[in-house]
Amino acid sequence: MLCTGSRPAVPEIEGLREAGFYSSETLFELDAPPTSMVIIGGGPMGTEMAQAFVRLGIHTTLLQRAPAILRREEPALAQILSAKLRREGVDLHVNATPIGVSTSGASRTVHTMIDGVEHEFSAEGILLAAGRVPNIDGLGLAEVGIEVGDAGIQVDGRGRTAIRSIYAVGDVADRFRFTHAAGHEGVRAVRDMFFPGKGGAEEFVPWCTFTDPELAHAGLTIAEAEARFGDDVDVWRLDLAHNDRARAEAATDGSIVVVTTKGRVVGAHILAPAAGEMIHELALAIRHDMKIGDIAALVHIYPTLATSIGQVATDSTYERAQKLRWLVRR
Repeated sequence: MLCTGSRPAVPEIEGLREAGFYSSETLFELDAPPTSMVIIGGGPMGTEMAQAFVRLGIHTTLLQRAPAILRREEPALAQILSAKLRREGVDLHVNATPIGVSTSGASRTVHTMIDGVEHEFSAEGILLAAGRVPNIDGLGLAEVGIEVGDAGIQVDGRGRTAIRSIYAVGDVADRFRFTHAAGHEGVRAVRDMFFPGKGGAEEFVPWCTFTDPELAHAGLTIAEAEARFGDDVDVWRLDLAHNDRARAEAATDGSIVVVTTKGRVVGAHILAPAAGEMIHELALAIRHDMKIGDIAALVHIYPTLATSIGQVATDSTYERAQKLRWLVRR
């Protein structure tokens, strides 16, 4: 079994290596916090650490090459989170492409193109959060005929490589790069080794970005669902401003989005405190091909944030029932 993991990706930016930078592997070895930080990359780690730094009183700049942070997430919820980060003091820039790094004493300056104009962002430290690459160097994969794609070692539905007696799991494989996914894949691969055909890899894995509020994801986004199912897609949304628990805790920055097709839940996205805990109910519904009406039938505990999940489901069921009123004889 190949489970060599991954390492931080280091983009080719002139002067970056010479200037030095922190990554997920070195950041937590700091003895003292820097006074300022430029973060390159607006994915989960970049956004999580940007919020953490600014709350520690560190002047923080976050540079994201794409038009928005957290590109895999539901755009509307990522936008709410972006606004919150900015309100907390994160100097967030999108469409920002670093082109070079220079140093002057203890200061490092990241030269960045934004909409065709060069900008300079200086800080004591640079945090590189530009993704990860699989650890495949020196394994001799090509020599034995194991195929490797851009995202890692290619595997089949059982986690097997092109050589069927060799499995690849976790970050080194071209699947999900999450700790919980890697652990699950490892267990399933071992099972498949001893009981062939019994250890198929899981194709559905929820995840969460641990900002405040957290942003949890299960299944398809709205755009992905529409691309797959066309017009047979309904979207149900409820903002936390309508949740009594959220109002009581002054935590109304957030929303719940449920995506359905013909009443079947195919996507769920939650921006809320403890969203990573809340998402499992909806992930289970997606995993087992459940209807949103099944969720509405469950009595949710009040007052909890999860009450909003039940409310979204109830609203959906009520609206669908209203459309069928003409069938009821008066």
